[in-house]
Amino acid sequence: MLSTDKGIVAVMTRSVRAAAALKNLPPFPQVAAKVANLLANDPISFREIADTLKTDAALSAEVLRLANSPLVDVRYEVTSLLQALALLGVGRIRNLIMTLTLSRFLKLAGDTGAMRLLWRHNLACALAARHFAERLSSNASEAYYAGLFHDIGRLALLVQDPVFYDQALRKGSVLDEEELIHFGVDHCEAGAWVIEKWRLPQPFIEVALHHHRPKPNHSPLTMLVHSSCVVANRLGFSLSQVTDEQVESEPTEELGLSIALLINSLECEYGI
Repeated sequence: MLSTDKGIVAVMTRSVRAAAALKNLPPFPQVAAKVANLLANDPISFREIADTLKTDAALSAEVLRLANSPLVDVRYEVTSLLQALALLGVGRIRNLIMTLTLSRFLKLAGDTGAMRLLWRHNLACALAARHFAERLSSNASEAYYAGLFHDIGRLALLVQDPVFYDQALRKGSVLDEEELIHFGVDHCEAGAWVIEKWRLPQPFIEVALHHHRPKPNHSPLTMLVHSSCVVANRLGFSLSQVTDEQVESEPTEELGLSIALLINSLECEYGI
């Protein structure tokens, strides 16, 4: 069989395994998906985005709450979505919508120890990715977004069976191996399937599949999220034991404190 045929078979097999494990996965919220697509347009219509947000009262309220929060530090009250969108900007709105959507999704699993650890790991990875992207003059919003969704497969599996993860963590099990035994698929393969199913950006498929062990031919975004994931673990935002992986960017005390403060602020803002 040709190598390309083997690749197609591998993808098909992975999709079948993931689909079986995640058959009860909720769909990606339509309003959030539409807003994400509108934010990718050129030119961007804030009025169209505002009109779309108005169909989801909870998301609208969160956008207004962020615009009036200490994180933004505005000296007047923001009362309209158009005003809030103009004030916050494209990158911040995109990150807000996706973070809120992910937090809603996680609440389906209930307030378990594993859920909270994984939520904080993903946020730490996203914030570290944004920090490194800014230093490298890369797309900081895309980096945050990719970091936030890099472990979406594990989040999806956790929603299917939160008790499994709490038990695995108590035993100190190797999660990747336990996932394969329990679900028939690991979180990397599951993540690639979820990203495709939810129609998230295609580059995030490679990030989901290879963020633990990227190869030299993988994209800069995958390399950046890999580094950010390891840094998040080394800062203490980890589900499992940290290995001595080689990354170009080491965490600093200043970065760790900044990420911890931001996570606490975001959790207060989103009621998590």
